[in-house]
Amino acid sequence: MDLTILIELVQKFGYFSMFLFNWLLLFGLPIPNEVAASFTGVLTEIKDFNPFYAFISAYLGLVSATFFAYTIGRLLGPRLINRLNRTRLNKPIDAFSKYLERRGNIAIGLSFFLPGFRWAMPYVVGANQFPLKLFLKYSILPSFIWMMIYFQLGRTFPYAYKLMLDNLQLFLISLSLLIVSIFVIRYLIIQWKLKKRTS
Repeated sequence: MDLTILIELVQKFGYFSMFLFNWLLLFGLPIPNEVAASFTGVLTEIKDFNPFYAFISAYLGLVSATFFAYTIGRLLGPRLINRLNRTRLNKPIDAFSKYLERRGNIAIGLSFFLPGFRWAMPYVVGANQFPLKLFLKYSILPSFIWMMIYFQLGRTFPYAYKLMLDNLQLFLISLSLLIVSIFVIRYLIIQWKLKKRTS
């Protein structure tokens, strides 16, 4: 992982850089979220940055990026969903929308701890016109906990955090794939049972 871009941002913008590199991830900054959050914690140990201000800057970057993604999903997503509803994907989309209505709090909260989900969930939730109040309610605390975990990891292990993150990433990606597999299998079983009843 090349952190040159983060170091350059820190040298130019100080605390604001911590906001920036947690916000720019939304636009494809080629660094995992976990690295950006942990690196903020590292900076408080190896440079003269106040941990409180550093954390707040990073957290505001994450929250504003998440809100921005939700807004894009809300504005542009319905058109895409309408198009997809005319394809074979209409049943999975409908099933996910219903799941979001019933278990939105769990889906949104859990997404922050799973690579890939964290990036995609705000767009999907916005596209499904999930109420903003509820989205904020279910995302503020999990995003705070997520940021605190990685920020503290960087502070506690400033010289070994990258190695720890690599191992943690592997575990979280495996967990994400397992969760997706469970949802797909469950969906296929439900569809199979429905077909059996109608035939």
